[in-house]
Amino acid sequence: MSNENSKSYRSIVKATGVFGSMQIFRTLVGIVSSKFVAVYLGPIGFGLLSLLTNAVNIIVAITNFEFLTVATREVALVSNLDDDSQLSKTIALLQRMSVFIGVSGAIVCLVFSKGLSVLTFGDTEKQHWFMILSFYLLITSISNARMAVLQGVNNIKTLAICNSIAALITAIGTIVIYYFLRIEGIIWAMIYSSIVMFLVTYYFTRQHKFTINLFGFKEFYNNASPIFKFGFFMSINLILGQICNFSIKLYLNDNGASSQVLGFYEVSTVILINYLGMIFNAMSYDFYPKLTFVSADNEKVKQLVNNQIEIALILVTPAIVFLYLAAPFLIELLYTKEFSSTFLILKVALFSVILKAVIFPLGYIVLVKGNKKLFFKQALFSDFLNFFLSIVLYKYYGLLGLGIAYFLNYAIYAVYVYKLVNKHYDFLFVQSCRKLIMVSLIIGILAIIIIYSFEQLYTYILISILFLISVVYSYTELNQRIDFKDYIIKKIRRNYK
Repeated sequence: MSNENSKSYRSIVKATGVFGSMQIFRTLVGIVSSKFVAVYLGPIGFGLLSLLTNAVNIIVAITNFEFLTVATREVALVSNLDDDSQLSKTIALLQRMSVFIGVSGAIVCLVFSKGLSVLTFGDTEKQHWFMILSFYLLITSISNARMAVLQGVNNIKTLAICNSIAALITAIGTIVIYYFLRIEGIIWAMIYSSIVMFLVTYYFTRQHKFTINLFGFKEFYNNASPIFKFGFFMSINLILGQICNFSIKLYLNDNGASSQVLGFYEVSTVILINYLGMIFNAMSYDFYPKLTFVSADNEKVKQLVNNQIEIALILVTPAIVFLYLAAPFLIELLYTKEFSSTFLILKVALFSVILKAVIFPLGYIVLVKGNKKLFFKQALFSDFLNFFLSIVLYKYYGLLGLGIAYFLNYAIYAVYVYKLVNKHYDFLFVQSCRKLIMVSLIIGILAIIIIYSFEQLYTYILISILFLISVVYSYTELNQRIDFKDYIIKKIRRNYK
């Protein structure tokens, strides 16, 4: 293995370790918080929270122009330049854009509060929730400008500390709010979380000047319009994606008749995206700025993406097998026994996370290349595929159908994205990556076969054996890439110096 490749793997593992520690901390905090929230809200309250969150995400998608993502890209493009003044100009521009976006979102929320309440909850009883949310949208938008700076300059330790502190303070306050206000506390918990994030990001970006220069509208338009145009295409995708997710949840909710089903679906999403997704979140903080910086060189993009997929598979595969073993206990521990039916969704859906480990880095290629039309097609295909499969398969197979929908969506989308980046950017999987993909898929398939073929006792024994095999295999593969033992020893010695 070349020295350059070894450095790349080590860099990925280091960043994943830093952000992984942050994500584990946030997850542990979230576990405690979710337990209290589950007790105070129950499945019906979880369903209402899910509907409100989705409605807010649609408003954000319409008015936000995917600001955090495009702003991070803009900061990353100028962060390594010798001219610091360019970074300062970019930060000033992004701050002004964030105020414009936040005010736009707040106005939409206020003007359409009545209609949003009827659409989301079937009556005007929760109209005041959407009016209050106008403050949430404004504060969150301003916070995003500061978060984009931390992500764009790739200051991984500061970013990790920032997120960890925000998660802890938010969790403590959220538990207190739900304890006293129960379901009515949903809206106030969201406002509280936005204020916490603003204060924390403000503190950690205080060394960067965020003064808004009083240049005229024409100059603002000329500087901001290219960013807005790219964000516009991304926001269309986000809008359609949120509408698709919202439609799925409305269908599952069936005007309140199936709120428990919606609660099960939401918990499965939390486990797949929030808990397992922490691996991908940890990677994205470092991977996105790095890939943006080398985006003009297809060979470097190919190397970095392959390396990222390999590390993702090495980390994800044992985690998936472990969850097949532990998910039924974790669901009851993290939530309540009422949520146990969630495992019917996870039986197949967990396997799809292995496919996500492949799709996740591939999906960033079109994004960092800045190809608006391709990115639009890519996201549109995934959104409508998810909507169609979820509705149809739930109708015929119930909760199991939702799990199958997760799997088929990722499987079909993986083939589609690979063909897209192969055709337009000459991307190919290297041999070592192809091998890891194949072995990981085999391990995942074996886990599903065991779950559906054996009684409970034999299932625990066989899944435990499969978990040990996956851990040994992952360790062997990781050691070949970074000499893991030597890496850990050097890291310990540096920490004690």
